[in-house]
Amino acid sequence: MVRRYAATDVRRRQIAAAARRLIVARGAEHVTVRRIAKEVGLSEAAIYRHFKSKKDVLFFLTDEIERSLIGDVTRTKAPANDPLGGLDMVLRGHLSAIERRRGISFQIIAEIISLGDRRLNRRAFDIIGKYVSSLQQLLSECAAAGQIRTGVDLEATATMLFCMIQGLANMWALSNYDFDPVARYERLWGTFRESMTTDGSSPATELPDQAATARRGHRGVAKASKEVQAAAVLMQH
Repeated sequence: MVRRYAATDVRRRQIAAAARRLIVARGAEHVTVRRIAKEVGLSEAAIYRHFKSKKDVLFFLTDEIERSLIGDVTRTKAPANDPLGGLDMVLRGHLSAIERRRGISFQIIAEIISLGDRRLNRRAFDIIGKYVSSLQQLLSECAAAGQIRTGVDLEATATMLFCMIQGLANMWALSNYDFDPVARYERLWGTFRESMTTDGSSPATELPDQAATARRGHRGVAKASKEVQAAAVLMQH
């Protein structure tokens, strides 16, 4: 029994991976169960043994995206005295993954939103909210370490960072993958450091209000998530 379930899980992941590839190649609206079956090398009936519909496949794919995105953030281990470096590692890692594998999570989320399905949009919205929340947590650690200027709005900054990565992913895809997204990120990150950090390079020694700023950064994630969803939808038009 255990072996049968393991085989089913592997097959479901293979089907989801095929759907991911097809979304990148054709767009989410052109992905069908027939095309997914052909991509995996199965019959349509075999696909339906694992998923009820195309929408069911896409919901499973969003689960995979959530595990990947949030897992990347939580697995990143920054030096204890440099949480800002950890944040850079997370964002740089996601851009590097986009460059290595066309169709990484940010592009897939954008395609799913373009379908206009309310339940799928809500699922994408929840994933984006969790991702922004995880970035906000990293920013809170930066603020507590004195690496971000006093008074910076952490929830707005987390939203801005998400939009930066999502925007780069969209622009890269629209350019037919004609530029280096990591190189473009370097310039954006440099601008972020200059505008948000205490001196553009190193932590501050005395910033008494930073702890309160960090505590405030944990609040209001739902509000930021609504702004993120609106931004993500606008980027599709």
